[in-house]
Amino acid sequence: MENVQKYPQETAKPRPWLARSLPALRSNDFKEPLFSLVLVTIGNLVTGTILGVWTGHLELLPALIVLIPPAIDMRGNIFASLGSRLGTYLHTGQVTPRWGDKGGKILRHNVNASLILTVVTSIYLGVLATFVARAIGLNANMVDMVLISLLAGILSAVLMLGLTVLIAFSSYRYGWDPDNITSPFITLAGDMITLPLLFLMAGLVLDLGAMPRFTLFYVFMALGAISLMMSFMGVARPHARRIILESTPLFLICGLLSVFSGSILGTHVEALIGIAGVFIMIPAFLEDGGAIGGILAAKFSSALHVGSLSFSSLPPRFARRLFLTMQLIGLVVFSLVGLLSYIISILLSISTLAWYEMVAVAVLTGQILILVVNLVAYYSSVFTYSMGLDPDNTTIPIITSLMDLMGTATLILVLVVLGLV
Repeated sequence: MENVQKYPQETAKPRPWLARSLPALRSNDFKEPLFSLVLVTIGNLVTGTILGVWTGHLELLPALIVLIPPAIDMRGNIFASLGSRLGTYLHTGQVTPRWGDKGGKILRHNVNASLILTVVTSIYLGVLATFVARAIGLNANMVDMVLISLLAGILSAVLMLGLTVLIAFSSYRYGWDPDNITSPFITLAGDMITLPLLFLMAGLVLDLGAMPRFTLFYVFMALGAISLMMSFMGVARPHARRIILESTPLFLICGLLSVFSGSILGTHVEALIGIAGVFIMIPAFLEDGGAIGGILAAKFSSALHVGSLSFSSLPPRFARRLFLTMQLIGLVVFSLVGLLSYIISILLSISTLAWYEMVAVAVLTGQILILVVNLVAYYSSVFTYSMGLDPDNTTIPIITSLMDLMGTATLILVLVVLGLV
């Protein structure tokens, strides 16, 4: 009999990190979020450019930096929620995508609710930002801060209302799902509209005399009181009243978190003005972290509803794969953020860090932020679901506002650790 030499069977070796990453790079979970996040990031850089160019205005009113994150965030919260409701109404047939057709009453109630929420939250943010700015040593006049917040809020609301309805109706009419279209674009539009208006209104208010300021202040405070009363009157029933009562507590919490985000910037505003190019990156950190958290929360929520994910103290393989995918997306997106921010700074003659420092700051901040986002999105989704709540209604607004705070804090932390501020 022929002797057959037997070789010991090789045991499977652990695949290196890159090999494990390749399937994630080819998946739709990588390509689709990457595409949308790159588009949103480019828009955020436009917003950041406005912030970088108008940094000089912060020298006149440094406390404005405390108001910027919550004002931007609140506009996105109010009108992204409106877009989401319109998508639901369109899908359920309560509203048709034609002006004056079925659902006009529902649409009017939603418009009324959005305007009331804008007035109430603008006053709230102006007052809150004033106290927080004073607490960190910045001069802040409550009349000025409330007027700036209100004027920018009302003007942006008028623009955002028309844009939200147009996007929701047009997308549905052309066969697209408004749920996939409205939120990213409305959030981005809110940033691009609200930020310039904040600076413009700050200049306008500071140029007014004392008497016109106080007159406008008391007029708007009366308007705010009337708005609150409308929530409990027939004018706001039935849809508007429910929207206001359910949304207001959550928006107040979100506003508080976002004001803390602004306070972190406020404590370093003088150092940041010296490297104004960093301001260009800030909207990307505020929005991309929330966008990634929203994507994860939506995926975890869907998985929980269909039964493919259940509560576990340790994230399962499905979740860990999504975590890896988001970290890889972050490498691409935040490298782009750092590099493009540097290029824009050079083109506009804005003081900035070296290109490699900008990229390093962006990538390090992004990776830390996404790591936190991964865990917050998973545990908040499974925890709220285990409590009998719908993660679709609870996790995304909180994640968005929490990521404003985390994005700002992480950026400042990285700058301090690297000795750049």
